[in-house]
Amino acid sequence: MATESSMSPEDANQLDTAELARFGYPQKLSRAFGAYSSFALAFSMITITTTVFTLFSSPFQQMGGVGIWLWIPVTLGVIPLTLVYAHLSARLPVTGYAYQWSSRLVNKDYGALVGWAALCSFFVGTASIALAMGQVFAPQIWKAPTTRDIQIVAIVAILATVLINLVGVRLVGIINNIGASTEIIGTIGLAVVVMFGLFFFKNSEGLKVLWNHTPTAGNPINLKFVGLAALLPIFTLLGWEGAADLAEETKDPRKTAPMAMIRSVVISGVAGFFVYAVFAMAIPHGIANTVNQSENPIFYIIATQMGHYTGDFIQVVAFISIFSALLANVTVATRMCFALARDNMLPGSKVLAKVSERDKVPVYSVLLVGVFALVINLLSQGFVTKVLSLVSVAYYATYILTMSAALIGDRRGNIPETAKHYFDLHKWLRPMAWIGIVWSIVVVAYGTLPVVNRVAAEYFGFALLIGVIWWALVLRGRLARGEAGVPSTVLADTIDKD
Repeated sequence: MATESSMSPEDANQLDTAELARFGYPQKLSRAFGAYSSFALAFSMITITTTVFTLFSSPFQQMGGVGIWLWIPVTLGVIPLTLVYAHLSARLPVTGYAYQWSSRLVNKDYGALVGWAALCSFFVGTASIALAMGQVFAPQIWKAPTTRDIQIVAIVAILATVLINLVGVRLVGIINNIGASTEIIGTIGLAVVVMFGLFFFKNSEGLKVLWNHTPTAGNPINLKFVGLAALLPIFTLLGWEGAADLAEETKDPRKTAPMAMIRSVVISGVAGFFVYAVFAMAIPHGIANTVNQSENPIFYIIATQMGHYTGDFIQVVAFISIFSALLANVTVATRMCFALARDNMLPGSKVLAKVSERDKVPVYSVLLVGVFALVINLLSQGFVTKVLSLVSVAYYATYILTMSAALIGDRRGNIPETAKHYFDLHKWLRPMAWIGIVWSIVVVAYGTLPVVNRVAAEYFGFALLIGVIWWALVLRGRLARGEAGVPSTVLADTIDKD
């Protein structure tokens, strides 16, 4: 058989369509994402610019400059999760990722729980990026922005990204490619310039900031505050699984999605540590002065050390990067909603599963994601940290459930094989899944047990309760009657592409 590289685009597309049919679905979405677009989507979902620019002060408030080093253990904790997801996405390349995997490896009721948790994480994640955008840029519009001002910026951004998604996934891919490239060249590139500028900046913290252990909030350094300080890199390294969720819009997803996830996590982890550390070393006039003044700390640092023109440049880079992140979040949330609706798992599934003939867009799913983002934005009262706490809990609850499904599937022997040239953990699947579970439990504990994060536990518990009520009253009956859930197909090994 011809190799993939020698195939025409039409033949490759037909092969991807045939693979999808083996999982019980016709090809309705447009396969517009190649290798870079898939990486760009995952990288934009992570978006180091959004979280670093939004929460730059947090580690300094909790434990001082030594909090910068927390990027390293957090990145190492996320990698096992990424590897297990890469293993599964190479075998079950279907939109709806964790929901699809769990339904097929465990059962449809378990898949319903995982799908609901994943849907909650994406819905809230979309709102959190919008709020982050409002928090970063409202001060550039109003001198003393109110909660309502922050919400206005977020609302405008949500409406814009929903409109772009309605146009089609090709436009989403183009804008995401631009956003990811801008973030890499702009944010990381400027950090490189700042690193060399450290030799010339006046009153900068320099290397000593990496050993500073004086929290600006005045609290003692203990496990509680270490955990709270770690939430910045934890918030950052989320969403990389979006590459797997767009499997049905990706060319050769068995190969493309796993590597997109792995590359995005490794690059973002390393780049996040580097960018955060360099900007911290460039802090002028003391840490407390920088993190406590009204202007965004990163904008303040760059403008003070390199002039207002450079400060304006980083604002443009930040705007493009954060907008791209919001766009990616809307896209991925839409696909999870569509995947569940297609299997009659949601109220109004028939409407939500409709795909426009011309643009291949699940229009009503896009609109629903936009509505939920707007509602969450208004209910949050503009406090981005409150929503971000909920995001991390929802994401990591999904990770725990998915790692458990992988262990169950491996024990049952029903994880399908795939061709040798695709990603494979082999004997390392179980160890990576167990490490992922332990790490995820630690994160969920830190995201819920401290009093400051207790609201996240309450919100997520309420969201899960809604899902349980829906399952008990309606969905359980649909599943029992065979009216909902993934198609009952044999998980064939793969279609040989060699």
